[in-house]
Amino acid sequence: MPSKTVKESLILLINIGVTNSNTENNHSTLEKAKEIAKRKIEKMIFLSPKDEIAIMLMGSSVTKNNLNIQHVEEFTDFQIPNWDFIKKCMALEGTNYCSNWVEALVAAVEFMEKNVVDVSTRKIILMSDFNEDPDIILQFQVDAIADSLSKKNIKLITISQPSTSLTISRKFLKDVHKKTNGQHTTFDKVLSDLKFYIPSKKPYPYYYTLELLDKIIHVTSYTKIDVEKFPLWKTESRNNEYLEKKTEYLNRQRVSYSKDEIVKGYKYGETFIPVEKDLEERMSYKSGEKSYKIYGFTNRNNIDLEYLYKSAIHILLPDKESENVTKPFYSLVFAMQKTNSVAIVRKGFKNNPPRMVALFPCIDIPDEPWCLVEIELVYAEDRRVMETRPMKSVIKQLLEEQNEAVDNLINSLMLSDTQDTCEIDGSQYFLPGYVPNPAVQHKWHILSHRAINPDKPLPPMENYLKEILEVSLVKERSKFHLQKIVKLFRLESIDPKKEKNEIKEQDNMQLNNNIDIEESNKIEDIAENNSYKESEVPSLDTSDIDFDEMAANI
Repeated sequence: MPSKTVKESLILLINIGVTNSNTENNHSTLEKAKEIAKRKIEKMIFLSPKDEIAIMLMGSSVTKNNLNIQHVEEFTDFQIPNWDFIKKCMALEGTNYCSNWVEALVAAVEFMEKNVVDVSTRKIILMSDFNEDPDIILQFQVDAIADSLSKKNIKLITISQPSTSLTISRKFLKDVHKKTNGQHTTFDKVLSDLKFYIPSKKPYPYYYTLELLDKIIHVTSYTKIDVEKFPLWKTESRNNEYLEKKTEYLNRQRVSYSKDEIVKGYKYGETFIPVEKDLEERMSYKSGEKSYKIYGFTNRNNIDLEYLYKSAIHILLPDKESENVTKPFYSLVFAMQKTNSVAIVRKGFKNNPPRMVALFPCIDIPDEPWCLVEIELVYAEDRRVMETRPMKSVIKQLLEEQNEAVDNLINSLMLSDTQDTCEIDGSQYFLPGYVPNPAVQHKWHILSHRAINPDKPLPPMENYLKEILEVSLVKERSKFHLQKIVKLFRLESIDPKKEKNEIKEQDNMQLNNNIDIEESNKIEDIAENNSYKESEVPSLDTSDIDFDEMAANI
């Protein structure tokens, strides 16, 4: 079982004044200190809300501390981090009151000793320029300051602007860090590190048995890679009133039913098949106890990428609490690596449907233990077969110049070695597992902005988040080849809806023309028939008839 996380007690000691009477307040340094304090408190609110934090000021116009040291103020008491802390930090303004970091640190140690009683990790983050007069610093003893920090288990972290010369104040600070294993860094480095709020993950073990014929090896499974989901939204009233969730079951006629009247089941056609809870349990597959059962081995080349399933990846290590498992486990891993083999394994959960997984040996990663990497495989119904147009016929249609232009574009987009241009702002973002999710960090920013400024519009995404997946060198290198692609490939913008409507209109026009032609032909046929009938029917004119002759014949 992983150890429980110990909460942190933190003091932010911020210099808002000056450290030398002959200098003026450096407002840019104070603004960076305020931004660091803001991001640090935000990170604590989102990721470690049970930790405690307090703020102390040096160079303040107010003197408020147990040792009555001039211009050192206990600005806030120890509290869990909240948005008011951020508002107070952002409202700080610079002064011209002089103080030194050694006395302020002594006051901070005393403040922590008096107010922190629970077991916790104690830290003091001191932000100043460390430009005190040498005569002031030489009054103090390095050993006395270091012993005070060590005895009270306080870790000191100091932040300042980079300096090319080692002043007396900075040399004193360096000696304190050596004796206490403290840490010193710069404002820009801390701001870069606090750009992303990445929660620390502690591996949680799952215990299984690995079965190979009649051999049983006790192993421990850890989740190596998984999709990190953003915390779920909570539904609350704006006035912090209690909200009660209510579920209603309604039919199509809006008639309400109670939960006891609802029968779950399946409907196929017009037949409803009820499935009670007992029947549902009997229908489910019972796989027995948790275990890995090796069905066989296959060559690593037989496992194509399309057969790998799910986003989570687990690693298997020998169980430390079991005896005589280390040697057979590592012998199996070494044999699989030597033969380039992969184990096809049935993974059984406790009375849940089993899955098929592949176990890959992994022994060639520096500073990582030998292990088996588990990746889930697909069943037949999980696989989707895609039928695409053969690419060879398309490639044959390209001119030699077009084909060469595409190859050059691809080459210009290739990433360089990870030691070179794949590093952005000191982080290797293009290595697997090194890319923080910009969308998640943007959500943190939006939530923080809405909490501090509830009536203001939401800000756009930060530029450093937009540019995280862009490499200026690659963009510049591919610019010429993109322009050449535009010249060689003439593409027309096609609106599928518009094209579909035009085809439909053409069909309608053709249909109307056919109808008009048919009607015209019918009219002509009718006219011809009528003229034929007129020629066959006797005339009704009686002016030329001899009625006397007709009467004589009668």
